This record gives sequence, structure tokens and C-alpha cells, in this order.
Amino acid sequence: MIVLFLFISLFIGINIRTGVIVGVIALAIFLTYLFIKQSKKIAFIMLFTSLLGVGLSFIRPTFTKERYRLLVTEVKDNYYIGSSSFEKLYVYEKEHDHEIGDVLLITGYKKELDFVTLESEFDFKNYLNSKGVYSELEIKKLEVKFKNPIRLYAFKQNFLKRFDENTQGIVGSILFGSGKESEINDLSRELHLARLISSSGVYLYFLYSLFKKLLGLAIKKEKIVDLLSLFLFVPYLIFTFPKFIVIKFFVLAILRYINNYFLKKKYSYIQIVSFTGILFLLLDYHLALQDGFILTYFIPILTFFINSSFRFKKEFVKSLFLTLLNSVSFIPFSIKYYSEISLFSVPLFFLVSPIYLFIFLLSFLSLLGIPLQIFICNLVKVLNSSLKFISPVLVKIYISPLNPLSFLLFEIIFLLFIYYLSIRLRPMKNLTVSVLLFIFLLHFLPIKNMIRDYVSFINVGQGDSTLIKYKQYSILIDTGGNKYKDIAKEVLIPYFKKNQIYHIDMLITTHDDFDHSGAAPSLIENFTVKEYIKDYQKFPLNVGGLILTNYNVYPELWSEENDESLVISFKINNFNYLIMGDAPKKIETAIKKDNEYIPCDILKVGHHGSKTSTSEAWIKYLHPTVGIISCGKNNFYGHPHNEVLAVLKKYKVKIRRTDIESTITF
Repeated sequence: MIVLFLFISLFIGINIRTGVIVGVIALAIFLTYLFIKQSKKIAFIMLFTSLLGVGLSFIRPTFTKERYRLLVTEVKDNYYIGSSSFEKLYVYEKEHDHEIGDVLLITGYKKELDFVTLESEFDFKNYLNSKGVYSELEIKKLEVKFKNPIRLYAFKQNFLKRFDENTQGIVGSILFGSGKESEINDLSRELHLARLISSSGVYLYFLYSLFKKLLGLAIKKEKIVDLLSLFLFVPYLIFTFPKFIVIKFFVLAILRYINNYFLKKKYSYIQIVSFTGILFLLLDYHLALQDGFILTYFIPILTFFINSSFRFKKEFVKSLFLTLLNSVSFIPFSIKYYSEISLFSVPLFFLVSPIYLFIFLLSFLSLLGIPLQIFICNLVKVLNSSLKFISPVLVKIYISPLNPLSFLLFEIIFLLFIYYLSIRLRPMKNLTVSVLLFIFLLHFLPIKNMIRDYVSFINVGQGDSTLIKYKQYSILIDTGGNKYKDIAKEVLIPYFKKNQIYHIDMLITTHDDFDHSGAAPSLIENFTVKEYIKDYQKFPLNVGGLILTNYNVYPELWSEENDESLVISFKINNFNYLIMGDAPKKIETAIKKDNEYIPCDILKVGHHGSKTSTSEAWIKYLHPTVGIISCGKNNFYGHPHNEVLAVLKKYKVKIRRTDIESTITF
């Protein structure tokens, strides 16, 4: 038990942010006494390892030099990660042919990681940080000093090219843990299947068990069967390297073999699991920040508590109970990954996992040279059609994101619930259930939407999109638009889910420029939009008592697209907002001439901060407190222009930018 608690406390210490460190350590010590009431020794172990973990999390090696000898440790299509003088570096190189194990001599310079990340998108910088990568290496000159003769990455890519695009995606994900974007992978994520299947390790247990079954037909001695199964597993380990769950499975299998046949089962399964966790954390403490690590250890620890606390007469009942509890424990992860809970994802997982396993088996045999491509492609088509049929009828509940403390509390209290359930301590069991329900309801109920009105300037990159939440109404002004990605599916809808918005009552686009209205068709197709307004003659609008006024009523001045841009004002919580769209200076002049006074506290600066808008006379006339500039990071147009920034600063307007702050909410 000491090993288990040492592992948990070390993990907690590394994983939790500074703001909740003290509370977590205190809670950890309290739980130690509550769980085992053994001695002060374990409490001090938890305290020491938590503090050690916190200290480790602040250590970050830095080096400055122009020539880097880089050992490649991870390879993707357009980038790779390498180690140089104990520092991990990210290198972008399009269509490279490098392989894990290559040694490169790179002349270049190091800079901080800097990526364009829109609202609700995958945070690549945070992902690299969780791997211990904090800097990017910009290449000036590259020389290959050693080329790994085993070109596995190239082999995998050539193998996947045998399949059609959709099959490539799922086969790559199942076999190697990294598949290209495809319709079936999108469906798997949408139905919450991808994370459930990968984190459960079901492929690995299936493959290892298959080896043991086949070898057991010819060899009767269990010790030899287990050893040969380990050897047969090595090629798959090499092909998937450095996928953590596979490495962890293999190391755990070796340690279990040593424990069973050399140490005569001296250590329990949970002790071995905990020991591997400590070993991996000592080798790379950044693992504690990675969801794959958290999931692959939380599930066996939970299973251990259940197996050691409950007795079942029937194996089926036990499996059902384990599945149910694992599903509950997965709720915080579902909220984190998807901002929603799919009520039937777990039953669906059991229905389709045999198909996934069969695809995995056929793909593995195909990798060994058996020509099964036609069967695999047909099976993928069947799975794809099934998921497309099921997807629309599944019930999904939108949940607001859990903060790190809520996330941790949910899992700890859930373990306490299992403990009290096993010892049949009803008062404490009821208390833990009540706390779990309270945490869940706090995030499930749309409390934020009921008790406050707000305005969000959504980070859609080089474009505009403003969400107004007023009473029970949701109004969206502009959608943004991007030719390389679907802003509606990848940015807006996930953001609505996080904010528990199930429909848009009114969509307004200021004008037809793609960066303002390009995502509108996709949004209307994939989300509930009750009304779409783009005609200036429809104004003023009354949405549940909120009055939206358009000031651009000068069609005689409209000679180009931007001239037609709506200029919309409204008032929420005693703040007056003015949304300028892309209205140019001549429209500003006309509005100023016909309106003695327009109240404006928060100005959505026109045309993303371009010098074609936002004249000094306009700012002097409005005198706003805050100026919001919505633009793309390092955009081609150079927005916002220095002339505009200078005018805003001259009149002491606080400048806030989506390319710097991401989504801005009042």
C-alpha cells in the first residue's frame, strides 16, 4: 500500500497547478489517515513526494547555442521532436524522411513555441509542454550524422497507402495510435469511442491473449508460453514506439512475469502497477501532465479497489459492475475532451468494440504480409455506415468544463465512494454520493446562463464572431470563416457546447465577406439556428427585450462589400456595445454626422484594426473605454495597423486583442 500511495502522491504533486497545491497536499494527508489509519510514515511520504513533484514541475533546462546535435525521439508527418543536451526540442520540417533514432546536426536558432490556436481547438503548445517540449528549433542548415537503418516510419506510411483514405485513418489509429483525419475517426471521436477504446488498452490485452492462446495449443508449460508471448509482442512495441500505453503494457507484463516465476508472486498486481508508475515518473515527470498516463493508471487502480472490495457470484455481473463504475470515473474525462456526456457511449462501446478488435486483428495480419486489404476496407465501410446511422439518435448533454480542482475532487471522492460502499458504511457512502452529484449538477445545470448575461468575442482567427447571451436567448453576430478548416464545426459549436448553448435564436452577419459569414452555411447545417438576419432593413431588432440597432443606413454610399457592413449597437448590464464589422471611415463619418451622440463603452474595432477604419475623429466622437480587435495571429494583412493602435492609445482606450488573449468575454 505504501508503494501505491507513493505513486499517487508523486503524481498529484507533479500534476496539480500552483494555486491548489496546498489544499491538495492537506487533502492527501487527510485521506491517508482516512483510508488506512496506519502511521505517520505514509502521511510524510505523501507530503514529501507532493512537494518534490511540485519542485520538479518548475525545473526547465535552458541552453543557448547555434549548433544542436539532435537525437530524434518522435516523428510525425510535418514535424519531429528530438533531444539535445537533455532538452527536448520541436522541429518543423514539411515532408521530411527522418526516423526515430536518427542523429541530426542542426545549425539554427531556438525560440519559444508559438502556434495559432483558435477557440476550442486542440492546444498544440500545451500538448508539447506536457511532453516537456518548451522550445522550437528553427533550421538554417541540417546535416544527418547518423541514419537509423530501420526505417519504421516510412514502412508504416507505405503500408497505410495500400488502403483508401477513410480506412487509412482508422487502421493507423488502431495499429499505430496515430491515424490521419478521416470520416470514421471523426465519428469515433464524436461518439466518444476513440478515447474509451485507446485508454482501455483492449487491443493490447486482445493481442497478448491471442499469442498466449495460440502458443498454449502447442506448449503446455505456462512459463514458456508467457515468455514467448512477450517476445512475440516486441515487434508491435517497436512499430508503435513511443506510444506510452504500449510501453507501459509491455513493462508491466515483464514485471509480472518476473514476479510470478522468479519472486513467487511476492508482490500484488497493484504494487507492480504502482512501481511502474513511479518508474515512469522518475524517468519523465512530464508524463503526469498527459491524459494518456492518467487514464492508463486510473483505470487499473479503480479496478483494484473494486476487485479487493466486492465479491461477485457471477462473472457477468462483475464485468457489468466494473463497466458501470469505470464509465462514471470517465465522466470528467468526457467533459474535458468533448464538453458533453454521451449517455449511450459505453453500451455502444460494447456493441462495436468487437468490430474494432476484428479490424485490429486483420490489420495486424496484413502488416505481417497477409493480403487482407479488401476485407479490411469492407469491414471499415460497415463500421462507418453503422456509426453514421447511430450518431444522430444518441442523446448528448452539454457540460461546462471542469477546473483542475473539480476534476481531481471528483475522482478522489469517487474512490472514497467505492471504499465506503465496500465496507457498507452507509452515512459516508451517502455523503460521497451527494458530493459527487453536487459537483456534477454544478457543471451540468446551465447556472451561468441563468444568472448572468454576457458578451463573448470569439477567437476565430482572422475574422469576426460575437456571441450575445441575454436571458434565455443566444444571438450570434458573424461566424468567421476559414478556407482551410470548418470554423463552425471546429470552433463555434464546441464553444457553444462548453457554454451549454443548445441553439442560436438569431444569427446576424454584418456583410458577406468570407471572414464574417463564411461559416454560416455549415453552422446552419450542423447546429440549430432559428433565425438568420443579414438585411439592414430588418433593424431595429427586439430579442426578448434586448434592442439591437443598426446605424449603417446609407445604401447610396455602398460601392463595395465593406461599405454594406452593419454597425450594430446594444446595451447589456449597463455597458453599451458597438459592433463595427468592416465599416470603413466614410460610413463612420456619415453615422457621426447624423447622430449627435452614440453611447459606446466597448467598441468592436472596425475591420480587424485596419487603417481603412477607426479614424481619430470617430474615436474622439465615441470615446470608448475598451477597444476589441479580432484578428488572426501573425496575419497576412498586418492587422492591427500601427496607425489604429496609436489612435486608440492617444484617447486612452484599453486595447484587447483575440490574437493575444483568445476569446474575450464581458
